[in-house]
Amino acid sequence: MDISDGEFRPICGGVPWVLAFCPGASGSTCPRPSEALLAELRGLGASLAILRPDGGTLLRPGDSPQPLRPAPALWARHGAPPDRATLVVLDGEGQARLCRTLDASADVEWMLLCALRDAARASAPARGVGRRELLVWALAAGVAAAVLDACAGSPRAPEQRGVQTASSDPGLIDVALVINGERRVLRIESRVTLLDALRENLGLTGTKKGCDMGQCGACTVLVDGKRIDSCLALAVQHEGREITTIEGLARGEDLHPMQAAFLEQDAFQCGYCTPGQILSAVALLAEHKGQPLDDDAIREGMSGNLCRCGAYPNIVAAVRGAVGRS
Repeated sequence: MDISDGEFRPICGGVPWVLAFCPGASGSTCPRPSEALLAELRGLGASLAILRPDGGTLLRPGDSPQPLRPAPALWARHGAPPDRATLVVLDGEGQARLCRTLDASADVEWMLLCALRDAARASAPARGVGRRELLVWALAAGVAAAVLDACAGSPRAPEQRGVQTASSDPGLIDVALVINGERRVLRIESRVTLLDALRENLGLTGTKKGCDMGQCGACTVLVDGKRIDSCLALAVQHEGREITTIEGLARGEDLHPMQAAFLEQDAFQCGYCTPGQILSAVALLAEHKGQPLDDDAIREGMSGNLCRCGAYPNIVAAVRGAVGRS
């Protein structure tokens, strides 16, 4: 694939990028597309182009690594020297937001891993800031921090960074999550999604893994009262935030009004999507509190939750019946 300067902008496709210009044998070692690097990119939703004078590798979430042809115009555009590695952060429009040239002895792959892990921790959703803009900022901050550490000659201690040293296997971090009102501390890899942390580490299997791509809504949970697809969220992004799963809705033997409404209306068949449907419906009513909510608005508001059994009429009736009860 050719990503020369004239063709790179449409390839960006609105997604933040990191360009790693690696001089090859004459300078810094070029990062290999290791599984750890691919996992961090998938978790963030960012893309990486590793560029060498003789070609390179294109890494995008969900795609296999693709070979690249030489792109001398990109080297010239970003002022990448021929003897030292350079890291560049691009926004979704292909504009450079940060450019840092590394020391010749820098371990580029480790620096990229540190930068991506820092970015994951810094890119938790914030009010009034778009996710892509926040991700660009987090990537730039992560790259800058990694370069500063390398220049200082003494990387921050693992407990300060939240990551283990390069020789640690595996690289585990402590993550404190507030789940259904209870604080739980997990020791996990930084790439673990919130969905996997809930199911595999905490045994809260009510949150279902469906498409694992943020398209079906089966993994819906509430974070500070807002619904999210937990398969697209990293656990480290949600430290200290209030997370509610289907197990946390009922109060002892008393069902949540939305759970009761789903039972009354028989709003399920196989039940696999039901936990996500219920949590999404709870958030929908909170979003429209004090406002009228007709059937069309319910269908629109629940459109992110799919039911392969086709129980949609009863789901709409359940949501309608729960209005004013919660």
